[in-house]
Amino acid sequence: MPVRAPQRRSRLEAAHHSVWFSWIDPHVTHRPGVYVRQSMLAAGALALVLLAQDILTQGALVAAIASSVAIVFFVPHSIASSPKRIVGGHVAGVIAAYVILGASMLFPGSVAEERWFIDLGGALALGLVIFIMTATNTEHAPAAGTALGLAVRGPSANAVIFIITAAVIVALVRVVLARHLHNLV
Repeated sequence: MPVRAPQRRSRLEAAHHSVWFSWIDPHVTHRPGVYVRQSMLAAGALALVLLAQDILTQGALVAAIASSVAIVFFVPHSIASSPKRIVGGHVAGVIAAYVILGASMLFPGSVAEERWFIDLGGALALGLVIFIMTATNTEHAPAAGTALGLAVRGPSANAVIFIITAAVIVALVRVVLARHLHNLV
């Protein structure tokens, strides 16, 4: 039986195995246009959300929406990117925050203004949103930021309108672009 000579690696494959480039996902080098295009689409989608709202509310809420946009463009064909989970998860975050706000009204104002009490409320909002999302099958991890942001600062009408409208916009962007997007992970 003849011995086959070892096949030589292409320069691209050799680069992937070098110490300097081992941190680059090999898929990126094969189809860089897809990765660049989806990254730019994600930036455009978040810009659309922020410009449509014309409001930059609390950092946690913007981060929650930005995380939703990232999930939609990282893994558009995963269950985490379904419109039901995007909108439902953020609605669950709003509900959890209102429950915590209602519970905090049972305590005197001086206690409710204490930092430890606010931190505890944020932690309880996180636990509650996880329960609500799992019970309603609307698990969407970025909605934890919605619950936390609203619980810690108080769910103002503008913040709630921002988060729900933004979640709907992100879900619509996902629906419209779904056939043009690829899972990047």
